[in-house]
Amino acid sequence: MRDVMQIRAETIVVVSLVLSVVGSGVYAEPVPIVNPGFETVSRELEGGEQTNGIGGDGVLVGTRSSFPFGVGLVDWSNPVTVPGWRTWTVPFGSDGEVLAGVLRPTEVDGMPFVTGIEGENALAVQAALVGQTTGALLEPGTTYTLSFLGGISQFDSEYFFSVTLTAVEDGVTLPLEGQPGVTRLALGSFFPPSNMPDGVMRRYSFSYTTPDELPAELVGTRVGIHVFGSDGIPRVIYDDFMLSAEGLGGCVVDYNNDGQLDFLDISAFIGFFGGQDPLADLNDDGSYDFLDISEFVRLLAAGCP
Repeated sequence: MRDVMQIRAETIVVVSLVLSVVGSGVYAEPVPIVNPGFETVSRELEGGEQTNGIGGDGVLVGTRSSFPFGVGLVDWSNPVTVPGWRTWTVPFGSDGEVLAGVLRPTEVDGMPFVTGIEGENALAVQAALVGQTTGALLEPGTTYTLSFLGGISQFDSEYFFSVTLTAVEDGVTLPLEGQPGVTRLALGSFFPPSNMPDGVMRRYSFSYTTPDELPAELVGTRVGIHVFGSDGIPRVIYDDFMLSAEGLGGCVVDYNNDGQLDFLDISAFIGFFGGQDPLADLNDDGSYDFLDISEFVRLLAAGCP
């Protein structure tokens, strides 16, 4: 029967080989966003049709067809629901306009309104606010990175993109800045590069790192996204939101809590394994064997989310 020293030696070889393939680095988890590309709508929109606001699951909103300019009448004959995101909304049947919604761009006089969106739909925002509360609790010592596609149509004046990461208390139904229970964490504001052609979407991103100890008012809050519109003239287009979280200690085999999975953690695991320390019993079965080694290798290969 092989002794502990033999197993430790084999562990070094196996884990080192895995690390040479997957590399080391900070482990990042994707944070789920509901309807990140605005493709989920209760019915297919017509070209140039835009929802008159967004109400989330179960809230019907009308549509407008004022594409690409002008003031369009609100149509309630075939209302829609859009999950995930929220804006201010108007009562069913109201002719009040909400200058934000899901838009299905089309061509105008043979020219595309905007190019580079993912799928068929995008978010169009003018003098309005849009938000979403994710299901992820705000964690201490964590870097959140938000990215999105942004663009201005070929037929609008120049403008900028403005998005914030927020902390939202449970029970908040309208996750917009200025509402009770919504706190700004970080602002990402971007002007399109001067050499960007009109009407082309481009990816932007920014990050925010929470303190190692969250302030009392942020404990138990959830990560939110808040999108600003323009001053009311250009229609600012957003699409394909992505959010990730990079933690410093949310990984059971990041033994030194430095946010890296590397040879320091391999060395620590080998020491814990040889000493039959509970930190190496990764499947919690009370024994120290190749099942624990296998789990360690799996976590390394997966980036240990």
